[in-house]
Amino acid sequence: CMKYFKDAVGTVYAFEADGSQDEFIPAGLVALSDEEVVAHLNPVTFSTTAAVDSECDRRISDGFEFNGAVYQSRLPDGARSGDWEVFSGKALEALIAVMGGAQPGDLRWSNPAEDFAWIAADNTRVPMDAQTVIELAKAASAHRTRQTFSGSYIKARDPIPGDYTDDKWWQ
Repeated sequence: CMKYFKDAVGTVYAFEADGSQDEFIPAGLVALSDEEVVAHLNPVTFSTTAAVDSECDRRISDGFEFNGAVYQSRLPDGARSGDWEVFSGKALEALIAVMGGAQPGDLRWSNPAEDFAWIAADNTRVPMDAQTVIELAKAASAHRTRQTFSGSYIKARDPIPGDYTDDKWWQ
């Protein structure tokens, strides 16, 4: 069994895990995480799986079309929440409005003082009744689900296709 370390430029070193070589480990080396060890031992599988995940996230975040307009669907990152919280929150509000009697065509279901509109990716405001907001949220969820399952399908292939970024692999 081995212990793995890397230096400042990323060169990987292996030493016996039993401690018999500890005196030969140069100062400044950093122990590799389990994920980094897997990447070092099997770089094609590890990097390709991670790359498929990144491609999936990119495709989710690229947005989707609904009723002739494109809408953002960014995933959350360390700096901000994603658009998914907005979709689910507004869909819940719209569902409550429908249950409370909001009718198709009623644009004042969210705020009686102004018409409701969703901002599309091109920054245009698209007026929507409560029923349309529910359909928008369903379309957003379907978009995310398609990309997630496509990514899972690609990662399950052996080997992962080298052209996994090609649209033919993504629904």
